[in-house]
Amino acid sequence: MTRPLALALLAALAAPIAAVPSPARAQAPAAAEARAPHPQLVRSVQHRLNRIGFRDVDARTLSTRQIAALHMRLQGPIFGGVGLDNRWINLRSEVRRILLWEAEGRRSY
Repeated sequence: MTRPLALALLAALAAPIAAVPSPARAQAPAAAEARAPHPQLVRSVQHRLNRIGFRDVDARTLSTRQIAALHMRLQGPIFGGVGLDNRWINLRSEVRRILLWEAEGRRSY
């Protein structure tokens, strides 16, 4: 007798919960806007691109994936220390490679 009663109580409690809209469904339009990179991050990447000689690149036109990759790659000091020339050349070639992702047909987000 207690098992059917417990099942009936659980069914009665679960029915109103299912009728309540999910917060994830309510925020679906905002999720699409959340995919765009933050404007401050875009400005930061643009500043760093300008410092290493890529002034003709507009960071606002890059994909979120490219912005994220450039942000991670351009962290930290780029001048000074041992092997300055090699680091400078390697950094520029890596940035050039990231900027060509769209032309290579890599999927963007």
